[in-house]
Amino acid sequence: MKIFLPIRATPRIYLFFIAVLLKITASALSAVGFVLVSPGFAISGTAVWLAFFAVLLLVASPQVDVFLADRWHWLKPAALTITGFFCAIGILLLVLMTTIGLSHVRSDKPGSEISRLMVSLDNVFGYNDATALTHQAASNLLDGRNPYASSNTVNAMLRFYGRTDKLTPLRVGRFADVFPYPTPAQLESLWQDAIKDPSRVPPELESKFNYPAGCFLLPAAFIGMGIGDLRLVYVIFLIPALGYAVYRVPKEYRLFFIAAVVASVELWSSLAAGETGFLYFPFLLLAWVLYRRNIWASAVFMGIVLATKQVTWFILPFYIIVVWRTLSPQRALGAIGIIAGVFVAANAWFFAVDPQLWLSSIFAPMVEKMFPIGVGIITPVTTGMLDVRSPLPFTILEFVVMVGSLAWYHFNCRRYPETGPVLSMLPLFLAWRSLWGYFFYVDIIILASILINEYGKPRERYIEMALASEAGR
Repeated sequence: MKIFLPIRATPRIYLFFIAVLLKITASALSAVGFVLVSPGFAISGTAVWLAFFAVLLLVASPQVDVFLADRWHWLKPAALTITGFFCAIGILLLVLMTTIGLSHVRSDKPGSEISRLMVSLDNVFGYNDATALTHQAASNLLDGRNPYASSNTVNAMLRFYGRTDKLTPLRVGRFADVFPYPTPAQLESLWQDAIKDPSRVPPELESKFNYPAGCFLLPAAFIGMGIGDLRLVYVIFLIPALGYAVYRVPKEYRLFFIAAVVASVELWSSLAAGETGFLYFPFLLLAWVLYRRNIWASAVFMGIVLATKQVTWFILPFYIIVVWRTLSPQRALGAIGIIAGVFVAANAWFFAVDPQLWLSSIFAPMVEKMFPIGVGIITPVTTGMLDVRSPLPFTILEFVVMVGSLAWYHFNCRRYPETGPVLSMLPLFLAWRSLWGYFFYVDIIILASILINEYGKPRERYIEMALASEAGR
């Protein structure tokens, strides 16, 4: 394992593996808490997610290398242990899934907690409604139909064998008085009614295509060439992006970076599940890594990111601030123009055809009556510990934290440029819907940027910069 760890590493890149361990632990605890409706597991998961963000902020801070200069000897063996552990876990999971399959790794006792957990794990590897609707939207586009006008979640889930426990219910109709979330039996009953006439979607199911047009424009060409699974399209975009990052990482850190990517089990689980966030991940990686080297290419990639999914809109102001403050206002304005141009080019036709439909689709996640769900501070509500039925308090918290994060970053981005992606995710952690998939990608993006843009400099210069920053430059 030592071959993966660079000889001249500084402390904070070893902290990355601590962050990976925390992310996977948090995801596991949150998943168990959701499946078993267990407040203990859910709250524990939320606490570990907070620890993950804290460690990731340390990874993004150059001063940590100075602070831990004489205190970091335990980090290397810890990184080795974590790497070995997750390699072993990965091999074990691969053997289970390719031989007997997760669907058979269940307790003999029907309805037991172990059985429920294994069924949930098995269901991970199947389309959710967002992925099914994205695939359907791309197919509709190729058939000459407006994807926003032709969206039908029942048909999409049937066509692409989506998992019925991955539907998005709404707090209307039969679910108007259900809280905090419909039971699996209630969702199954709704689904059985829905498939009797797939052309009519029940009002209790979200059926609008909720994303900007880039989400279906990007995969459409590949689907038109005969690729029948969106996950293969994700891989097509991922390989060159990761390949570029590996190429740009200094030679002595390349195996370390590859090992870090491989050890990010949740990243690959997200890919296997077809999470739509994987569609923007390669472009966001390139956008953040490139802004110091080629701001115009970076802006194009950022435009693609913003034209693909709304959750990425949170990172835009941090991106503009760091470009404005570390490069120049002129370049920041130019980048804004390019980003806006890419976004408009992707969405203008669909907006022009039916502005009301496009707006109602894009803003549906913000205005429709969705149930609370996620791994953030919403967990006391989702587990029934608190009875808060309005998203307004959480929206206010999001706004306050976003404004505070932007203000801090404006004054400190020159010293801590890589904290931007982490800070952009913090408001989402306070949201009414803080899905764990929002947080799977930011650590790899930060690590790549650190290794390329900071560790790519001569070592002596890098240490001088860290010391100068510590002195309050």
